[in-house]
Parts: sequence; C-alpha cells; structure tokens
Amino acid sequence: MKRSYFLGAGLHTSLGAGVQRNVEALFHPPPRPRHTTLSVAEEPVAVPALLLADRPLEGIEQRFWSVAETVAGEAIAAAGLGAEEVRQAALIVGTSSLDIAVSEAIYQRELAQGLEAHPLTSNSTMGRLAQRLRQAHGVRGPEHTICTACTASANALIYADALVRSGRVRHAIVVGVEFFNAITALGFQSLELLARDGMKPFDRARGGLTLGESCAAVVVGADQPGPRAFHLRGSANLCDIFGISAANPDGSTVADVIRLALGNAGLAPEQIMGVKAHGTASLLNDEAEAAGMRIAYPTLPPVCALKPFVGHTFGACGVTETVLFCALAELGYFPATPGVCAEPSDLDIRLEQSPLPMGPGVFQLNFFGFGGNNTSLVIANVHD
Repeated sequence: MKRSYFLGAGLHTSLGAGVQRNVEALFHPPPRPRHTTLSVAEEPVAVPALLLADRPLEGIEQRFWSVAETVAGEAIAAAGLGAEEVRQAALIVGTSSLDIAVSEAIYQRELAQGLEAHPLTSNSTMGRLAQRLRQAHGVRGPEHTICTACTASANALIYADALVRSGRVRHAIVVGVEFFNAITALGFQSLELLARDGMKPFDRARGGLTLGESCAAVVVGADQPGPRAFHLRGSANLCDIFGISAANPDGSTVADVIRLALGNAGLAPEQIMGVKAHGTASLLNDEAEAAGMRIAYPTLPPVCALKPFVGHTFGACGVTETVLFCALAELGYFPATPGVCAEPSDLDIRLEQSPLPMGPGVFQLNFFGFGGNNTSLVIANVHD
C-alpha cells in the first residue's frame, strides 16, 4: 500500500523554539501558566501570557510572520528538501484564527494614532498566511488553507496525506498556526471556559482550558526515510450536530469517529498501543470524550494529554500535538502528565504520571473541534 511519511518537523510553542526543546519539557511537570491582563474588555480579563500576549503591541506583525516562516523553514530543513522539491511541494495551512493577531495589532495602532481604523475584516484574509509562506520559501505547488476550528491542522494532515498518496505531489508542507488574539480570548472568557491554574483534563479538579500559542510544521512525503518513520495509517473526519460548543455527552459521536478511523486503517481497537486524547479539560467535552473512548475501546489503552504542557492551541493542535507525540515516541516513550489525573477520576480515566517506555507501534490521536468537527488520526511507526 502506498503511504506518505512524516519527513521533518518544526515547532515553536510557549515551551520554547525547536522540536527538541519542546520534547525535553515533556519529561517535567506541566508548567503553571503566567497571566497578563487583557485591557480591551470593559472589565480586565486574566489570560495566559505566552509568546505574544505579554509583549508590546509594536512589532507584533513582524514577530508573527517571522515565527511562521522560521518554523516552516525548520521543517523543510529537517526533511532535507532541496529547492526544486520545495518549489513543487503543496502547502497546506491549518488554523482557526488565521492572522487575526496581526489585524488586531493594525487596528489598535491606527486607533492610537487617531486614524479611522479599518474593520478587522479588511486586514485578515483566508489566504494571506499561506501566501507569505509561499513567498518566503519559494513554494509553487497547490495551496490550501483549512479553517475547521480545533481540527484544522489535523484535517490539513489528512489532506496532505491524500495528495501525496494520490501522486499529485511528492511532498506537502503542513503548517498549523495559532497566535494569541483578543477575539478568541474574550470568546472563551464569555463561555467561562478559561482556567487560571492550568489545564487538568479528565481530572476531578478540571476547570477549563488555558489559551495556547503555537506554530508547528511537518513535511509529508512519499519516500520512507527510515524503518521506524511515522506515517498516517488511517483517519476519519465527522461532524457532530449535537451542539455548537460541545460534543454529545453520551460519547456516541466521539466513538463513531474513532471507529471510522480504525476501520480506515484496517485495525481493531486492541491493536492501538496508546491514545492521545483531545483533553480540553472542560466539563462537558471531557465527559463526552471519556464516554466515547470507553465505547470505542473494549479495554482502554494508555491515555495521554498534551494540552497541559502547551495549552489549547486550537487550530494548530493537530500538527503541534502530532509533532510532540511522534518526537517523544521516537525516543521510546509515551507521554505523561505528572500531577494531572494521577488517579482514576469521576470519568474513570487515568493519565500516566511518568513517561511510559513504549516501543514502535500504532497509536490513535484524537481532535474534536468547536462547532462539532471531529477528527481522528491513526499513526504508526511499524510497517507491514
């Protein structure tokens, strides 16, 4: 069977710049978030201070483009692509907020200068980020931007895999981007979904999410770089129409997408060695995900959650968490979250408390988006 492989990655989160630095952080307890005050609200709103939120507004545009271009370049370099291979590659961007961070900076700067600030819609476009990355790296292949909330870059990986396996392109550069912006922060604040003491998915003390920032990239290609290279074994995407902000709490729609991805991969639930949960730490979503996993897996394999480390990076979490998971698995470990859900909670889920030694195998990575877009990826670093 023709497959595509993960050839190289780049990553920049609140844990630091580079894949290695981020993976090293996974061997320690999740960091407690710092907070800053968001002054655009009528009442100050405490939000996590990550890459951009606690820095001066001036220069935010340059930082935004610089990080995105640098991370894409890291993935290209790690994959060893030459200039002609990059030129022919596809570029697929997955994001939930596009470049709204830049638009907000322009808007506030013009207001401060006494100008007639343009509406945000005049500054933000679906394709501008992809266009900047194409120009920066000389990409001339197909270009797509996917905006399906928290599943955006996970869906971008599915589409990249399809492009490579179909033979339409030999390589695809997939970029997941999410930077702090006031619109997102205030939206989740209004829903009372922001936690002040870190994310604790499936824990009895879970109280919501921490806003995360990330730019992550992975190059998907047709050439197998080594015997233990990760590839996308199977996948599925379904829509849950139960509600706009939460999955069906009975777990049925979560179980459906898990089962469909397993079927697409030609695997039984018992063959999955570990599950990377979406784990947003909100009451209803954790309830739905826990119930869905119990339905889909007769015996639940080890479960991990990565958002306590990097926050919820929304549209970027698909690539971000896939890169983190694969990099740690390549070292022979399954992720742990020390201090989070150490004992089976009211949802009957327990998270590993120290990195679990684990050899090559098949793993399932789940992502569930605001608005009901659900995606499941089955990845493997064994080949049959």
